[in-house]
This record gives sequence, C-alpha cells and structure tokens, in this order.
Amino acid sequence: MRRIFAWGTLLLSMASTLALGQTDTNLQVNEYDGGSVALRTATGFLNQDSTLKRTWYVIDDTSSPVRLERAGVTIRLDEKEKIQYFVPIGTLAPKGAISAVEVRYLLFNIWGERLRTLSLTRLADSSTHIDLRAGNDWPALELEASQLVTVVAFVARVRMADGQQWTYNVHDMAARIESAGLTVSVSDLSADEQRIVNPALVYLMYVLRQSGAPAKNGTGHPAE
Repeated sequence: MRRIFAWGTLLLSMASTLALGQTDTNLQVNEYDGGSVALRTATGFLNQDSTLKRTWYVIDDTSSPVRLERAGVTIRLDEKEKIQYFVPIGTLAPKGAISAVEVRYLLFNIWGERLRTLSLTRLADSSTHIDLRAGNDWPALELEASQLVTVVAFVARVRMADGQQWTYNVHDMAARIESAGLTVSVSDLSADEQRIVNPALVYLMYVLRQSGAPAKNGTGHPAE
C-alpha cells in the first residue's frame, strides 16, 4: 500500500512539474544590465557607495503579436524642475501590422518588493520596430528612484491592424515573475494611478536642505 501511495505521489509531482513547464513554455525571460544604482539628485548623489547594478527582466510571450526587446526603466533628473523621472527603454518588434500596444513595467526594490507598476500605451500603425523611449516618462519620488533595483517589462495588450486584440495571461505572468524571487500578486500587474509630483513642493524641500532648516509637516512642526 505504501509503495502504491509513493508511486501515486511521484506521478502527481511529475504531472505538476510538466504542467508548470507547459505554462511557462510561451514565456521567455531575457536579463539585461540596467546600469548602476548610483543616483544623481538635485543636491548630490545617492547610493554612490554601492557597486550594485539594476537588473532588467524582459518577459516575452511568444504568442504575442509583438516582441519586446531590451526593455527597462532609467532615471532622469530634470535640473530645472528638481524632479526625478522614470524613463522607459525598449524596442517593439511587431510580427505583423499593428495599430496599438501596451507595455507594462514593474519596479522592485532590493528586497524584491514592488514599488510601482507603470503602463505605456503606444498608438502606431506599424509593422516595423518602434522605439519606446521617445516622449514618455513618469514623475518619481526621490525615495522610489533611489530604491529601484529591478525592473520587469512585458507586453500586456496588442491591437492588430484588422481590429483583433491580444491580451496576456495574467496568472501565468504573475507565476513567472514570482519564480524570479520577486513578490507580486495578480493585482500588482495592473498599472498604478499616475502620481502627481508638485514642483513647488520639491523646490521647497530642496531649499530647506540647502539651508539646513528642518522640513515641517502639515501641523507646522518639524517632520520626524
């Protein structure tokens, strides 16, 4: 009886492994060097003593009408506004004529915890390569920018020229991301609301840092 139970357990284990392998068959992961975590700010540098580099993971679904290549997120400082921006990097290679595509970027800190999920939709009647860099960025809090270590990018939706639509499998994608040691849920794959960064507030914090005065909270008392 024990022998039968053992064989049954083994067969179930093999079936689970094969099922997982089948689920991941269409999801190919490519890893890229995203550059140093050192960050230039309006007042100096952060993470300058770290040798860590950011890692970009591009998860390409082979069933998608579009292939995503070398995608990630860099950080740009607008010296006039004193604001950090997340800037998308990547190239789309359509396998046929398309009219629109949505790419999502999941941002994680050193502990594998999600910081934000960004969504980029590009409307373009094209069957050739599309550069994702031009004309798109998102305001970033300095704390987020300094903690960014890992980026996961994937194609979420595609509208073909004939009107048909392709959508990624959210459960397979979440499982594939978790297999990389990152903490994510199905809901985390949806884009966060756009955060609005007030330039006046950023400039005020910059002036206070320069003067050495403590920043105050909404009650008028120094912030802890």
